[in-house]
Amino acid sequence: MENIKATGFKKHLPNIATIVRLLGSFSLLFLMDFVKNIGPFMAVPWIWLIVYTFLVCTDSIDGILARKLNAKSDLGAFLDAFSDTVLLVIAAATVFVVFASDSLTDFQTWLYIGLLIFCTLNKLSMNIYAKVFFGVANMLHSYPQKAFAVGCYLGVGFWAFLRDVPWWSVAILMFINIYAAVDEIVYCARAANYDVNFKGHLFQKYEIRKK
Repeated sequence: MENIKATGFKKHLPNIATIVRLLGSFSLLFLMDFVKNIGPFMAVPWIWLIVYTFLVCTDSIDGILARKLNAKSDLGAFLDAFSDTVLLVIAAATVFVVFASDSLTDFQTWLYIGLLIFCTLNKLSMNIYAKVFFGVANMLHSYPQKAFAVGCYLGVGFWAFLRDVPWWSVAILMFINIYAAVDEIVYCARAANYDVNFKGHLFQKYEIRKK
């Protein structure tokens, strides 16, 4: 039986959790000086990592609330995607400029910048593909896309802890991102109907568009 659609204040709870993530992302800019030496790791930004971890958790909380309360909406979907992007961009920029800039080689720097640019263009292009083929500007919630999102969240926290950006970690994320993008492009080009919850070509079959 389908959940009864939430009304009143409850229907706004998912969006409130999303807005907390959006506004809380900017607090990361002011938490960079709270550091602690942890064994061989020097000057770990512990408060920054705690707040960042909390904000990452809200990405799951808003989705859980939306499903439990049957309070999904187009506005909520937009806010969720927008706040995810803001959190990752601010967190990644903080790691790059403040935590790791002194330890990065030129190669790492350009690889890191390339990842940010590529991810931004990928996110934009996926919405354009869906709009062109199906009239809906959205990104698939496929396993590859989710794996990339989780990888980014974990990667940024890992980089902040290390105060370094290992080139291999960036390469792994770029590989996952490329695979997720190709997987979604093929789906948009071939699928008869658009299912935002399509799991990916290795995990789910779908109806092919007739020529």
